[in-house]
Amino acid sequence: MNDLSILTASDHWLGWLGDDPAQAVHSEIEGLLRQQAPTAKLEWLRLLEKPCFLTGGRKVPDSPQQIVVIRAAFAVPFELEVTSGGKSDRLCGVFSWVASGLDEERHDQLYWA
Repeated sequence: MNDLSILTASDHWLGWLGDDPAQAVHSEIEGLLRQQAPTAKLEWLRLLEKPCFLTGGRKVPDSPQQIVVIRAAFAVPFELEVTSGGKSDRLCGVFSWVASGLDEERHDQLYWA
């Protein structure tokens, strides 16, 4: 029942999320759940609307028509089902992933509300 197609159907550049952006998002959300409950299992995840994207860069000095991406982010509403300790819960919220230092030492921040 996973549906992250809204993310991957986008024309926006997602290279900063790796070869499989949908799997990266799924894994990170499951990781956030496990920080709260170590036995948490993400049963399914659906993205509900087109993500909002932000991408920033700097011009390449020798080639002013090109830029180097230095930061990228997106936010997307979601719903999911998680099980832990014999209980099942449905959660809704907004997941945000912000990455800076894409041209140097990368730093990622994940948020959900």
